[in-house]
Amino acid sequence: MRLSELIARIPLITRGGAGDPEISDVTFDSRLVGPGALYVSIPGFTMHGDRFIAEAIHKGAAAIISENPQPDAVAPWVQVDNPRKTLGIAARCVFGEVPAETTFVGITGTNGKTTTAYLFQNLLGKLFGQSSVWMYGTIKYSAGRTEVPASRTTPESADIFRAIGSAAVKPKAVVMEVSSHALALDRVAGLCFDIAVWTNLTQDHLDFHHTMEEYYQAKKRLFTEYLAGHGYAVINIDDPWGKRLSGELVGVRQVTFGESADAHVRILSSESLADATQVNLSVGGAPVQLRSSLAGRFNVYNMAALAAGAHALLIDMEIVREWFTAMQTIPGRMQRVDLAANFSVFVDYAHTPDALDNVLASARALTRERLLCVFGCGGDRDRTKRPLMGRAVALHCDEAVITSDNPRSEKPEAIIRDIVQGVPLDFPHAVIVDRREAIRTALSKARSGDCIVIAGKGHESYQEIMGVRKHFDDAEEVRELFSEAKKHHEA
Repeated sequence: MRLSELIARIPLITRGGAGDPEISDVTFDSRLVGPGALYVSIPGFTMHGDRFIAEAIHKGAAAIISENPQPDAVAPWVQVDNPRKTLGIAARCVFGEVPAETTFVGITGTNGKTTTAYLFQNLLGKLFGQSSVWMYGTIKYSAGRTEVPASRTTPESADIFRAIGSAAVKPKAVVMEVSSHALALDRVAGLCFDIAVWTNLTQDHLDFHHTMEEYYQAKKRLFTEYLAGHGYAVINIDDPWGKRLSGELVGVRQVTFGESADAHVRILSSESLADATQVNLSVGGAPVQLRSSLAGRFNVYNMAALAAGAHALLIDMEIVREWFTAMQTIPGRMQRVDLAANFSVFVDYAHTPDALDNVLASARALTRERLLCVFGCGGDRDRTKRPLMGRAVALHCDEAVITSDNPRSEKPEAIIRDIVQGVPLDFPHAVIVDRREAIRTALSKARSGDCIVIAGKGHESYQEIMGVRKHFDDAEEVRELFSEAKKHHEA
């Protein structure tokens, strides 16, 4: 595609430089620039992409896009108001439109995105073949038979357009977790979703969004800017913010879900066991019973979200029921760690007050004796949620061990001090900064009938301390420490 053809499709302020080069690639990463590439200069939080324009041109960039004019550049340049949004639109033009038959599913919300995305990916995989359904989310990116760990929850839309454009076999469906950061920063620009799912909205990321209203408005954009005209909004109307969203989406086709009598997919009853969850639904007035290996009351809503999305896509509920019966658990989401022990251990990604509240409430319902929790909070993130998480643990548990999560650039002791502010003085708890030792302590305290929840990291296989990531997997640590303790006891 010629530069002149491309800029005819994007809003621009002005352009400069001579020539009308052929554009064969689009990137914002100067390290990936090659001959024929359009380099889009993104204003970052710590560094502006303009710093790398000379390097991009040296590597063969055919043209430059920036929010600033570039009269000194020795390549054609285009000035735009929003480079990040332009990045996605330009990539769609250069790499080609997504095939009309490809179904795009986007899931947003504070909690439940990963589980709901896995459910959609696997159900659609049953229909189209697993390699024909791509997924981008918190745990991994799956494109065809290629699978890599996720670098962030939602990738740049330019990378998705490039992957689809270069794929020999195009995907039949793409399932994505769509984060509030991605929406606020226009990382999904150019994409169009057939199904947009709202799980819930509770406190998180206020270090970035500042207020819950800003947080809500960021997530709302998935439904107001990126939902196809023929698409469906699938909304949990038991969530107050979801109820508000449903009322504000005038003229948008919706399938709502929840216990509310107004829901299109209504939760009639449910039962949560240690290794399964059963939910009875009314789907368009017809009774549907689903049973899965997902544990925890909160998974009732994830199951209902999938049923609602399937209903919107006209998928037979008998197929949904059969698939749920056969499905496996999801890594790091109320994941039971198999041990030859008379107590149980679950690992979960819960890292917000609401998620922790839901996970511990579910664990309490499954616990005969005491409920213990090992948890911490991430560094360089919303500090106001830390005492709230301490309060949630004290509300549900009999005892806790407060430790490090991913402290990043903060001192773990400072994070823990924030958490402890929400813990009542008479609540039994220990503070052990080293996460491995914290887990060891919790295991040593466990008695017959007890349950331990290790929260905050879930599927993550690393711990980030002062910018350095080292391997750390909660489930692995539990198995190793339990094995060590067992050998020691036998000796």
